[in-house]
Amino acid sequence: MNSVLHRLSPANLLALNRPPDQALTPAQMNANIRHLVGDTAWFGIVWGSIVAFLQVYVVRLGASSFLVSAITYGPALVAIFLQIPAGRLIQRTGYRMRWVIAAGLAYRAFFFAVALIPFFIMRGRAEATALVWVLSALGSSFSNIAFMAMMADAVSEEDRPRMVSMRFAAFGLVNTITTLLAGFLLQQLSFPLNYQILFLIGSVGSMGSWWHIRQIHVPDPLPEPAQRGPFWRSLGSVFTYPGYRRFIVAFFFLQLALGMVSPLLPLHWVRGLNASDTQVSLVLSTTTGAMVVGSLFMRRTIERIGRERALAIGGAGYMLYPLLTSFTTSMWWLIPWAVLAGLFTAAINVNLFDNLVSVTPAAGRMNHMAIYSTFQNVALFLGPILSSVLAEGAGGPVLGLRVAAGVGLLAGVLLALRRPVIA
Repeated sequence: MNSVLHRLSPANLLALNRPPDQALTPAQMNANIRHLVGDTAWFGIVWGSIVAFLQVYVVRLGASSFLVSAITYGPALVAIFLQIPAGRLIQRTGYRMRWVIAAGLAYRAFFFAVALIPFFIMRGRAEATALVWVLSALGSSFSNIAFMAMMADAVSEEDRPRMVSMRFAAFGLVNTITTLLAGFLLQQLSFPLNYQILFLIGSVGSMGSWWHIRQIHVPDPLPEPAQRGPFWRSLGSVFTYPGYRRFIVAFFFLQLALGMVSPLLPLHWVRGLNASDTQVSLVLSTTTGAMVVGSLFMRRTIERIGRERALAIGGAGYMLYPLLTSFTTSMWWLIPWAVLAGLFTAAINVNLFDNLVSVTPAAGRMNHMAIYSTFQNVALFLGPILSSVLAEGAGGPVLGLRVAAGVGLLAGVLLALRRPVIA
């Protein structure tokens, strides 16, 4: 009984007493790979249920274009001001896994809150949902920074491409199945109970992800003195390493385009094409299904053309999706475009992290990961705002999708032109 109470104590659940890990053996690295794949497989349930349908949900609640976009730019705005201070704090205190586990649990608590809102709020549900989702960035800002730095050391450099490919293949497979089942579930029950149950399923899935994260073991680096003063002074290190700088600039435009596309797609599907939940789930599951296939073959592709070129092709190629969607007047034509989107998404997802690590100096890695995430969130903040302005204008979501395609093409060109060096 005492051992059960100990395991369920707050200090144990939040890993506040977890001792630092020692140097890893090959067996422990293999175990880390299994748990990293298990983590993202369970998170595929979260993505296929909550993330995939949250903007569709608030659109059906009658939300404006700006509120739909807030689902993306709101958390990004919070993260802009938290990422670098979070990186500094984690770097100064050490114990990355404690941060990953504790902040990760706090982040997942907001999933349950989103699902339970309709039980307690009758009016302003769309606004309340957006607010809770924005506040979730308080936990994710800390957990994501620590997780990225941790994942770079959890496996050997030789095994990293295999691990990333397996993660996204597992994520895509579970995501595809979840999205297909979600469309069926949404059609069987009345609104908004159907979305509540779907979001609760995703919330439970997030706890499976968290369990796997708790099993990962990575040696913690010694605490390092972090730069003091305003957080924006840390951005100066971007200019110290040319390879890192070129990557960050190209990635910024890629993320800007992705941030624009995210709210424009559900707006165009629901308002422009009058799509049903079943049709939306079919398009989403086709995208993730194609991503699974692309992830499985990506390692062979990387061996042939290199990770830098693969990422550039993925970034530029994905922008065919919003461009072709903008010219489409039938939901069924989106199926072949979704296949293209999934294949190019695989190229982005599998190669992005490895490209980042290859240009990030080992010294002060936590700070450089925080800078990377800050640029990511600035783009995620600006992209949805820009797309909402375009969506409310004369051209509507169609114009926004075409502008996003142009921005993404620019990112692909910048990624193709950069040289893969740190200094």
